[in-house]
Amino acid sequence: MSLVRLPLRRPVDMGTPFDLFDPLSHTDDPRVPAAARANRQLLKRVLTAEGFVNLPEEWWHYTFKPEAFAGTHFDFPVAVRSVRDMANF
Repeated sequence: MSLVRLPLRRPVDMGTPFDLFDPLSHTDDPRVPAAARANRQLLKRVLTAEGFVNLPEEWWHYTFKPEAFAGTHFDFPVAVRSVRDMANF
């Protein structure tokens, strides 16, 4: 989960790339530049207000609570065609 600037759909600076497993990726890491920290906090505020909970070690990782299917793990194939179709959505 991240933020983009519209209408150009440019990613907003979040301080680290998505899926960088490093302490700098912690949502509240104080070493992240102020603008990126503010973007992380904006994302957190907006998603928290809608019922999502942040994993503190990953600024991009949110889970909806209460989960509709708590304890259920879904494992199903995704067709390449469906991913291409979503690109045109």
